[in-house]
Amino acid sequence: MTKVIPGYKKAALIIASSALLLGACSSASDTEAAAGDGAAAASVREGLPENCSTATPKIGVALPNLSNPYYVEMKKGVETAAAANGFEAIISIADDDIAQQQSQIDSFIQAGVCAVYLNAIGSEPGTGFAVSLSKAGIPVFAVNVFVDMAAVEAAGGSVVQNLGADQAGGGTLSGEQALANLGADAKIIAGIVGVPSNVTTNLRDAAFTAALEKNPNAKVVQTVDHEVKPDVAQKVTAEMLQGNPGMNVIFADTGPGVVGALLAIKQLKLEDKVQLYGFCADKTKIEKPYMGCVGQAPNQYGQLTIEEIKKYISGTDVEKEVLVATPTFNVGDEVPADIIG
Repeated sequence: MTKVIPGYKKAALIIASSALLLGACSSASDTEAAAGDGAAAASVREGLPENCSTATPKIGVALPNLSNPYYVEMKKGVETAAAANGFEAIISIADDDIAQQQSQIDSFIQAGVCAVYLNAIGSEPGTGFAVSLSKAGIPVFAVNVFVDMAAVEAAGGSVVQNLGADQAGGGTLSGEQALANLGADAKIIAGIVGVPSNVTTNLRDAAFTAALEKNPNAKVVQTVDHEVKPDVAQKVTAEMLQGNPGMNVIFADTGPGVVGALLAIKQLKLEDKVQLYGFCADKTKIEKPYMGCVGQAPNQYGQLTIEEIKKYISGTDVEKEVLVATPTFNVGDEVPADIIG
């Protein structure tokens, strides 16, 4: 089952658990007392690692890097929620190195952690990590970069939950922004600055393409791989624009992609001919040719996932997929600091 919940609203995070809201309003002593009780104060689901029954269960947290502000915000959310809910968060940063993240996953298995919060470097390696963890009896909660559950199950593993932004919804909203700005019947030749190997970004790209198809005069003619790196995005966007002189819309499916694509448009002096849409870029003002973005709240995803882990190990069933709605921002809007693409 998939559950869609509200996202960022009026500069306040919508948290799906009253426990977090109460924790946010409590005093420091209240928080310490709650943490002291430990997550194990509640009943523990059968079949979980022994660590789940300790006073302070350990949660292994695998993050790709801290060079992207997105993951800095996510780390903050994890740490806040872990402290409030009596967990010890063991946070490992892979520096975008798949082999290093594999080693970190192996360390979680050897340590016998209660559960793993998995933001894999990519969907494909994430599938392998999930198989290894679940076969070792450790519950897996995939965050942000969704894991292919069918592939994991086919390999004899399991994933408790995928949680993150409503990726397809965000792609749809960006396509609708472009149609609204250019006109429902305008001629649109679009390019996508994407990550073809990533399940998450492919959802965004497919939904953006489908939204444009409402206009018979609009089409996506090329997708380039920016590897979630601004410098790569600048290079491949410039090459795509030079190879498609009539291109007038670009959709960048990550914040770093937006940064690089915007630099490429300006480099080629195409500000008056090309409009840019995408997932919000950190500290990047929305002004022409950057026409609009949809946002994610990584701090919120971190907090929500820790709450979901708490519920699960206490014996409450959780949804297999939780999607958080993405807010939309247009030219002139102020994007909150903790909203990142």
